[in-house]
Amino acid sequence: MIRRAADIFRAGGVAGLLRATKSRMHVLLAKPAMSFLTYKNQFVGKAGIEVGGPSRVFSRRGIFPVYSLVEKLDNCNFSGTTLWEGLISQGKNYQYDPGKPAGQQYVVEATDMKGLPSNAYDFVLSSHMLEHTANPILALLEWKRLLKAGGMLVLLLPDGRRTFDHRRPITPLVHLIDDFNAGTAEDDLTHLPEILALHDLERDPEAGDMAAFKSRSMHNFENRCMHHHVFDTQLAVALVEHVGLMVKAAEELRPHHILLVAQKCLPSNAAHL
Repeated sequence: MIRRAADIFRAGGVAGLLRATKSRMHVLLAKPAMSFLTYKNQFVGKAGIEVGGPSRVFSRRGIFPVYSLVEKLDNCNFSGTTLWEGLISQGKNYQYDPGKPAGQQYVVEATDMKGLPSNAYDFVLSSHMLEHTANPILALLEWKRLLKAGGMLVLLLPDGRRTFDHRRPITPLVHLIDDFNAGTAEDDLTHLPEILALHDLERDPEAGDMAAFKSRSMHNFENRCMHHHVFDTQLAVALVEHVGLMVKAAEELRPHHILLVAQKCLPSNAAHL
């Protein structure tokens, strides 16, 4: 912890350290979201998969603390090495809660989860991952495929107005649709000029100076640090509804979260049973 604080201080000075401390305090003092209190029973004893976990927001002290409720949780990450988790190996080794057995760890792209069965999971979790994806619609359609009818998606995104993306415009839904129709792949750097021009490094001390940030961004396919798209709540809701999921709840939470709970609709012939 001391080493991390020192790194943040070197990169962002006192202001950067204060921002990081404030963000950490929001996590430590977080209360469960209203949507968690409403829908938590949907996760008790159920089996799900997370994309890009583990995530503090789903832990016992998080804003949507489902880890302790579920029966089983698998996970997928895009690579065997990530900046967030270090080395990752595929197998039954995904540790998400000290009181639960390990889930299956998959190393697959979030937009191409071949080998994972359709209609197999009661829920999908994703926290601050979709903005790192060049083709969010393709990713969401894959996650929807994994869900059973009636299954739940819990999606957290950064509110671009409250992060280092605040100078960038909110991405139009039509742009995300165009990316899907064009088959945009994860090596896409279309947004790099905008990011380099408008990214607020003072709010992102861990990115280092502009030279380090540019170098990291140029190698985004390897590290996946770049935010391809910028979200607000309106876009997040429109995007999830566009892929055919029913939004049950949408919340804006401190310090910069957009939280959506959505459901894969039951077949029409089952809706009246």
